[in-house]
Order: sequence, then C-alpha cells, then structure tokens
Amino acid sequence: MTVRQPPKPASLRDTAFPRHYLRIGFLDVATPAPAGSPHTELMPYQWNCHVESESGLTEQFGFLDTRGLDPRSELLETLFAVIARSGAILVHSARETALLHGLHRHLADPPGALADALTRLVEVDRFAQQRKQTDMGRAVSVDDSTTSVLWPDDAVDPSPELRDDRAARLAYLELIDARTRITRRRQLIRTLVRYGDRQLSDLVQAFAEHARGDPDPAASGQMLN
Repeated sequence: MTVRQPPKPASLRDTAFPRHYLRIGFLDVATPAPAGSPHTELMPYQWNCHVESESGLTEQFGFLDTRGLDPRSELLETLFAVIARSGAILVHSARETALLHGLHRHLADPPGALADALTRLVEVDRFAQQRKQTDMGRAVSVDDSTTSVLWPDDAVDPSPELRDDRAARLAYLELIDARTRITRRRQLIRTLVRYGDRQLSDLVQAFAEHARGDPDPAASGQMLN
C-alpha cells in the first residue's frame, strides 16, 4: 500500500505552532501473511516529544513500554494527550509516517484523533537531506559488532549510551525479557530514555538548520538543544 506523503511546508512560517517534535522507537515484528510470504509490521514501543509554543516555551514528554505486551493502545492514548488537535507534528522521516498510517488502519480511532494527527505531519528529512546524509555517514564509521549494546560489569556508568536504533531495539527486547534482573531493567530504562531524548534533539537541530536556510524566515520561538 502506498502511504500518502505529508506536504512539505513552503517556508518556516507554514510550520504551525505549537510544534510537536516527535520521535518514535519501534520494532520490525514478523506477522502472518498469505501464502507464507514474509511480512513485517512496525510495532512502536516508545515515543519522545518536545512541544514548542509560539512564545518559545518548551515542554518535554515521553512514553516507554516496560511490560512487553502490545503497547499500541496505551502508547497512542498517552501521545494524544500531548499532541492535542492543533499545531504541526514534526517527525524524522517517511518511516514514522508509515508507522502512524499503519496504526490508523489497524486500531480503532473513534474520536478521529489519529486521523487528525496524520494531516499535521511534517517529515523533517524532506528538507534536511544534507544533514541526514552526514549523520548516516557518521553512523557507518562506527565499529559494528555483533551486538551494539555492551554493559561491562566493571563499567563506571552502568547505563552507557546506545549507538543506534538497532542497539535501542536490542535494549528494549532485553528490557521486556522476563529473565532480565530488576537492576538491569532500571539501567535499560534509563539508557532508552536518554537515547530517545538524544534522537529528539537531533530532530530539533535538523529543523533549526532548515529554519536558518529558509529564504523567507518567520519569527520563531527558542529552539531546543
């Protein structure tokens, strides 16, 4: 199925306030498909959101599933409480758009909150491709071991930084594993929250770079760092 792409704002002033910078963590989950053909579905387990008002005030919100059950309904319920019914919702790329469209197809949306959110999506990488390619190039230069998440027993910081989305997914899978110790779960929660905030900061920075390059910039509130 083809996902309709959200429109790219013509200029910065077309990106409405309040601006919701949204980052979503998700898994690729194998699901049954006709004739045994392989099929994967995006399953969200975390979101982070910074909300910027026109006056420059910012607030930070987040959600992380820790139970390992289907988190979609609770995830959306908590997200809707933040993104409300007005303002732009800025996401990294078309993958988040596809994820939200998939949730809209498979979950009940009686109030129409998700349908409304889909009309307010703005894909930041559509006008920040240059920065995204630079970041991707930086990520490729990192040593790629079999597992990207390492917690050595003698580490000074028991909650080290995650390297990439793959590492975050591995950390989440360990978090929801019933065999994981309570102390380890606490470490994983702190690590995943910190990673989500870092990714969100990258999203805000990408938008800020676009704002600086806008030929007809509008006044905006303070950007998040």
